[in-house]
Amino acid sequence: MAIDPDESMQSDAFDPASNHLDARIDTVRTWALRWRHELVVTRHDTGAVELRTDAGRQEQAGRLLAQVHNELHSKTVMEFFRDWRLIS
Repeated sequence: MAIDPDESMQSDAFDPASNHLDARIDTVRTWALRWRHELVVTRHDTGAVELRTDAGRQEQAGRLLAQVHNELHSKTVMEFFRDWRLIS
């Protein structure tokens, strides 16, 4: 699914994605009563979920979250969305 970030998240070329997006790990229970970790990226302005994906086991989830936070601080929204294939 391709997402086109609206104008509220498009700003100058040096504005980091972290000014518009946040990431967290959600732990959810599956239908088989097992626990699953999901990476969730949300918008600051609306709280809407832009990305939800499996994050692996707990230790993998922690590393993935650290990587995503680093990317949110070092990339623009458009760069982040392109790298995560949210837009083409």
